[in-house]
Amino acid sequence: MNLTEDIAKRLMRRFSLPVPDGAAGETAGKVGELAAEFGGTVALKALLPTGRRGKSGLVRLVDAADAESVATEMLGRETELGLVDRIYVEKGADIAQELYLAFSFSDRMPMLTISIDGGVEIEQVHAATPERIVTVPIDPLKGLRPWEAIDLWSRAGLTGRALADVGRLTSRLWRAFVDLDAEMIEINPLAISGAGDLSMVGTMIQIDDGALGRHPELSDFPSQRPDNPRERLVDEANRSNPGGDARYVELDGDIGLLVAGGGAGLLQHDMIVDLGGQPANHSDTSPAPGTAKTEAVLDAVFSNPRSRSLLIGYNHLQMAPVDRVVEALANSVQRNNVDTSKFPIILRLFGPRETEARALADRIGGITYLPSGTSLSEGARAIVEATRKIVAEHGEGAKT
Repeated sequence: MNLTEDIAKRLMRRFSLPVPDGAAGETAGKVGELAAEFGGTVALKALLPTGRRGKSGLVRLVDAADAESVATEMLGRETELGLVDRIYVEKGADIAQELYLAFSFSDRMPMLTISIDGGVEIEQVHAATPERIVTVPIDPLKGLRPWEAIDLWSRAGLTGRALADVGRLTSRLWRAFVDLDAEMIEINPLAISGAGDLSMVGTMIQIDDGALGRHPELSDFPSQRPDNPRERLVDEANRSNPGGDARYVELDGDIGLLVAGGGAGLLQHDMIVDLGGQPANHSDTSPAPGTAKTEAVLDAVFSNPRSRSLLIGYNHLQMAPVDRVVEALANSVQRNNVDTSKFPIILRLFGPRETEARALADRIGGITYLPSGTSLSEGARAIVEATRKIVAEHGEGAKT
């Protein structure tokens, strides 16, 4: 769960941590009104739950009088980081020095990363002068006490009056990191003003979505909003139906995937890529306990204008009968008016009630149900070849 900056800073205010005044606007007019309230120089930030916005021109420092016109340019832009449909307007900060501060996780331990060379060029600092960045593990039982954080910042090269203040702030941020069940908190830059005041100008937070049940205060906050209606469709099915979530992430290829099993799903994805195919989405969808979420993923695949084929690939099912998946497929094919002669569908689907599943697939018509014992790699090869053939025959024409 990646939080947009407006939400991240709202949380930081709850912990009484220093962030600049700011608010979000969805129209250029609203952005202009907010900028006029702040006055002077304001920062306009595209509200996308990702880093690298500054390097992509999605953070602009402008005079308040120019904010509305600049917002008009930004809103509605489809960028490599996502669609810009909201802008965070933030009061300009007095910045004399920029620091970098982040809590994250290694394979085993929470980690603290700090540098006195913060700002948009932090990646170049890491590449050219890695000694300017200090990364240390944090004992989760002992935590990070203020004097320990002060010592770490001293090692990083910070001196003067700011040293104690930054150390204490780092210790408080560790407490927020733990209390929020965060997987990552990145402050870049942590600004020091000419008067020595601290301000968390750039704030990114990633929350462990498995811990959201412990955080009712986050229930009203949107998480990383799906980029398109198909992802929102699956997201709504997850909220409306019990059981584990179905995952559907849209990509730029043309091979739709209904796969599961975690590692097996990723392996099939990689096999398709190695064979020269390009997945239109990635998924991880269990057929238990019901078909509603499976159908939501299938509806998303069939309604995706880029998808030209579908591979349904599971390992041997044990917790659900195979015909439940094919039942969901039949419903979705009918609902979306899929012409299986123009949209290849390949099933690698084995387990309980497989005989019934094969009979149902025959009734759908046009389905290639691979023989029992077919390997994952053979399934990947079959869908890549079928997709190439259908594109060669029909180009980018209709699939329904």
